[in-house]
Amino acid sequence: MNRARWQPRGVAALGVFVWLLGAAVTGGWMWLASSLTEPSGTVPLPDLLSPVTVQVDSFGVPSLYAGSLEDLARAQGYMHALDRLWQMELTRRVALGKLSEVFGERAIAQDRLMRTLDLSGRAARRLEQLSGSERALLDAYAEGVNARLDLTASPLPPEFQILRFAPEQWTAGATIAVGLVMTLDLSHWHKDLARFKLQPHLSAEKFEYLRLPYAEGEPVTSDRPVAPPDLGSTAPLEVAGSGQRAGAPAPSEARITGPAASARPAASAAPTALETMRSVARLSVRSASNAWVIAGSRTASGHPIVANDMHLGQRTPGVWYLSALHSESPPTDVAGLTLPGIPGVVVGYNRFVAWGFTNGMVDDVDFAREQLDSAGLRYREGAGWADLKVRRETIHVRGRAQPVEMEIRETVRGPLIGDGLDGLGEPLSLLWTDSRESPQLGQWGMARARTASELLEAARDFAAPHVNILFATTAGDIGFRLSGTIPARTWDGSLPVDASLVGAEWSRVWPQENHPAALNPRSGYLVSANNLQAPGLGTALSVDYAPPYRALRLTQALEVRRSWTVGDTYALQHDVRSLLADRLVHRAVQAARRLEAEGEEGALAAADVLSEWNRSADLDSPAPSLFYAWLFRLRQLAVEDEFASAPGWEFFPTDALERLVLEGDENPWVDDIRTPQSETFSDLSARAMRDAIRATGSRPWGELHSELHPHALGGVPSLANLLGLNVGPHPVAGGPNTVSPDDYGRWNGFTEAAWTPPYRSDYGPSERFVADLNPEGPTGHFVLPAGQSGNPYSRHYRSLNSRWRHGSLIEVPIETERTAARSVREFTLAPDGSGK
Repeated sequence: MNRARWQPRGVAALGVFVWLLGAAVTGGWMWLASSLTEPSGTVPLPDLLSPVTVQVDSFGVPSLYAGSLEDLARAQGYMHALDRLWQMELTRRVALGKLSEVFGERAIAQDRLMRTLDLSGRAARRLEQLSGSERALLDAYAEGVNARLDLTASPLPPEFQILRFAPEQWTAGATIAVGLVMTLDLSHWHKDLARFKLQPHLSAEKFEYLRLPYAEGEPVTSDRPVAPPDLGSTAPLEVAGSGQRAGAPAPSEARITGPAASARPAASAAPTALETMRSVARLSVRSASNAWVIAGSRTASGHPIVANDMHLGQRTPGVWYLSALHSESPPTDVAGLTLPGIPGVVVGYNRFVAWGFTNGMVDDVDFAREQLDSAGLRYREGAGWADLKVRRETIHVRGRAQPVEMEIRETVRGPLIGDGLDGLGEPLSLLWTDSRESPQLGQWGMARARTASELLEAARDFAAPHVNILFATTAGDIGFRLSGTIPARTWDGSLPVDASLVGAEWSRVWPQENHPAALNPRSGYLVSANNLQAPGLGTALSVDYAPPYRALRLTQALEVRRSWTVGDTYALQHDVRSLLADRLVHRAVQAARRLEAEGEEGALAAADVLSEWNRSADLDSPAPSLFYAWLFRLRQLAVEDEFASAPGWEFFPTDALERLVLEGDENPWVDDIRTPQSETFSDLSARAMRDAIRATGSRPWGELHSELHPHALGGVPSLANLLGLNVGPHPVAGGPNTVSPDDYGRWNGFTEAAWTPPYRSDYGPSERFVADLNPEGPTGHFVLPAGQSGNPYSRHYRSLNSRWRHGSLIEVPIETERTAARSVREFTLAPDGSGK
């Protein structure tokens, strides 16, 4: 009786609960959706001097028309904040070491590192050196950003609502700090520290494989030799006197015994130093890119073509935001890729020139080995001692009652990096060319350049980061220049060196006349894929150039054709032919044939698939699945034993892996020092192939290899599914070092998970850009992996992804008539809201 009476009431109560829950979810959904703001009519932007017209095309790409450069910067700041406010706030917090305020304890290690580097202080010092006009532009941009923050009629983007915090007001210093994050990450400084930690555990012979110079005979961007500046005697690439302590015994080649012989030490629950540094990279940029220019003598139209795709960490929203910017005074008409948080166009074109960037791979960070007193408060300087400068930082951590207090000590050379990065074991101070506070003058100069000489002059003023600038003009010129500040050192920069060799700073920087450059080469093209810039450079700039495979593949393609079009150029950006496989696949076939002779199941099919492979990492081919699983399993088997005594510092570059495979038993890394017998390359290769066959079967590359552009909150399944935060995953062609590249982060490790499929790419092209330099009106064509908007409720959040995957570009014009014809929405930003 009671049960019958209460059952309907229970059902009714459950129904009410479900209705209320549904209403709450719906209400929350509608509230978050109201954060999407698409202005129309006239919108007030109080600090403007005169109205700015904004025309938006069907992909959400704005074209801004302003009377002055300052008003243009204000309007650009407003548009960046309108569409990418979450991205800007996240990057600012990375730069200033304030992630813990939002994400809690998981971000403390990264914040400690960034506070130690003191990007906030560096930005403040740089502000003091800016000219009045430069500072005015940054202040105007900040005013535009803050005008969006002051919009009280609509809520903040969903991420702020979910995490329950509000962004701080934007400042000129925040803009500089965002640029410093990119500059820092392009320096690949973590490799110097990895070598420093690994050197005591390796013989001199093995250690040299971790800093191989760029191989002779491989492609260079320009065939014009470049002589480094005369600095006197430059320290050669020698182990003694570099990373190894003076008087220390040479690393032993004795075999490992005891527990380490059978297993690596267990990984710590806390992030390793390399993991901390890589987490910064995942939130900023990575170190590769392709760019090439083709002279009119090699194109179907007779006009030059510029192509550029910068390879960065994959995420949503993406790094870049497309815009066209127009100013009456000074006259400026430019379109291209902009970086939310920074005014101007980074890569793009105007009515006369187009340009692209690749990382110059310059080693612009050094570490000096310091000698401290027993109290850790003084350091050896010359014949005496000097007091360490102590800077105190407070890190507020969400969920913690008490903040994290830290002290950072500094010498005249820079901060002791170990105060913010665990596990170094020795005091090292950091020197960075960016500490010279050289202002970035070149960006707007390139936007207004009309000739090759003006573009090259603007490139001289582009102080940071170091980039190869490849360009073409409507007059028919093509050219290249390495820009940025290049340290002039008289020691080997691939390892920390004794502070006595360094002094207070680098004695000087490279003179501009020594920077590699070229104009109108006889070949009719120029290629930069992070390869060596010119003959004669040797190791003067770096020992960490990218492997030559992308540069070689591009050079081969450009050399044999003289009828290039925009479409053909875009198709080349998608090329997935692996020259790494060209060089190494015969070894994989040998391993499969050995297993076939031993009766291993699947070995015959594997050998046939690999021997018949066209070397392209295509979606429908099983060959790349086998090849890459074999290659990275072989890498693990060959080198994990040497790294067992230095866990968390894994570093074995691709050029060293190629040498290992080709040299076979002659390579010192082949033998496993954990075992009593001497292993052979054939044994390791066959074992790797056996594991690869079992792990991949006959599955095609597209089934095992995907691309994901994750949102910072996309790791929370409920949020990711509810809001559709992540873009992907979807199958993707290409592999390591193909022209259309991929980098799967775990390939860098030495665990079972490192080589075992499936593989989800962490990094790849962040945009694609092709420009046709027609003198009657150049055109610029672009595509992004996701979309223009960073708001997941926007139709432009992922609207370009289909084009990204299936291969088509959109045009971003600079001609007024063509822009108006493509516009689907127009509004006016006005100082008083009247538009007059």
